[in-house]
Amino acid sequence: MGNWQSWLELYSYWGVILALLAHFIPTELIMGYAGYLVASNHMSFLLMFGAGLVGFYVSQSILYVLAYYGGERVLSFLKRWLHVNPERMQMVETSLRAYGGWYLLLSPIWKTLFGLMAGTLRFRFLTFTISTLLSFTVWSLFFMTSGYLLQERWTIVGTFATRHLSWIIIVSIIVFFLVRTIIKRRQSKKNRPED
Repeated sequence: MGNWQSWLELYSYWGVILALLAHFIPTELIMGYAGYLVASNHMSFLLMFGAGLVGFYVSQSILYVLAYYGGERVLSFLKRWLHVNPERMQMVETSLRAYGGWYLLLSPIWKTLFGLMAGTLRFRFLTFTISTLLSFTVWSLFFMTSGYLLQERWTIVGTFATRHLSWIIIVSIIVFFLVRTIIKRRQSKKNRPED
């Protein structure tokens, strides 16, 4: 059993918060295991989800604030310390500049990069907060519910997520662009003058 799993068992709700603050543990594993713990230990699903939401939001907010106020020197240190791939960081930065807050909805996929880049690019904190909370709600409910339903076989969630992460990212991006296109079309229809 991994050390982080011991934290979750020992500290339950607080353990989820601590595990999510550690950026080297994939979110889908933490929330899948949290769902398993809810099913096996009769913990509150709502409280466990709330702990996950708090842990993820706090971890992202810390990165946001450090990047926002710390400047290039702090960002350079954090990139090395968190082992951030420069090419991935450039890709996220380019996409954030192009699509703004909408792209932040993919934040659980690239957990470390979004807080850093949103702070570096000086996104409004409210935009950052709303995007982070919305995206993590969907992401964590999916993995937590999967862990809850699979129980002892919760590791299937992690195996699936790590093996098929590229497909998850591709599908997420396609859904993102579809939703964005639909919203833009509706807005343009509303703004068109009537004959």
